[in-house]
Amino acid sequence: MISLKIRLAYTKKKEAKYIAHLDLTRMFDRALRRAQIQVAFSEGFNPHPKIAFGPPLPVGVESEREFVDIELQEALGAKGAFLAEMVGKMQKQLPPGINLLDAALRPKQDKALMAVINRAHYRAEVPFKEAVTADILDNACQDWLAREEVLIERTKEKNKKNQKDVRPFVKKLQILQTQLQANEQSRAIMFFDLVTGNQGSVRPLEILASLAELEQLPVDLPGVAVVRVGLYVEQADGALLDPLLMLK
Repeated sequence: MISLKIRLAYTKKKEAKYIAHLDLTRMFDRALRRAQIQVAFSEGFNPHPKIAFGPPLPVGVESEREFVDIELQEALGAKGAFLAEMVGKMQKQLPPGINLLDAALRPKQDKALMAVINRAHYRAEVPFKEAVTADILDNACQDWLAREEVLIERTKEKNKKNQKDVRPFVKKLQILQTQLQANEQSRAIMFFDLVTGNQGSVRPLEILASLAELEQLPVDLPGVAVVRVGLYVEQADGALLDPLLMLK
């Protein structure tokens, strides 16, 4: 039986942003079965479909480009034609907000997404409780980045709390746009370049909460809207590669 490894890029927007990471496997497995595409299963007493995703996306956060690896039992016809056919069949079975963007074949010895993705880019629309100038925002970000250590508190299993230094996970904070609204409150579009993957990660909301605490920025945290705009594989020379396009 032919085994074929596929990597898909997809969006996660609108109501789909509320689909929990653990539910994605079931959703994709159901779409594959309904499209009559035979996914491969692991061996052992509790077989599960060979579907593996990149770094988890927090519930409520949209994404413009996520990735999933799928291993299939067999493929018919030319591989290029099969990929296009597979994407078309699957798309019809996926909920609104999950749009398949691209597909590529994976080499048999290619590493899993979680083993290679190590950078994430986010864009956030950030409201403030009062007027804040671009200079104040930029200075606050620079002061935050100049800190050698930034501790945040996280709750683990059994409600145990611990502190983690998240400063090493932040490569860049950037103010893309600011706007003063009629109610004398400000909004800003911010960009986050973050380390992610098996070595650890930090969420944009955690950074914004830290900016509010450490740099006294009046961030209206409940009103923040975050979008993950890209996931990347950082090379030794610092170049960032798209996990799917690097296969083509």
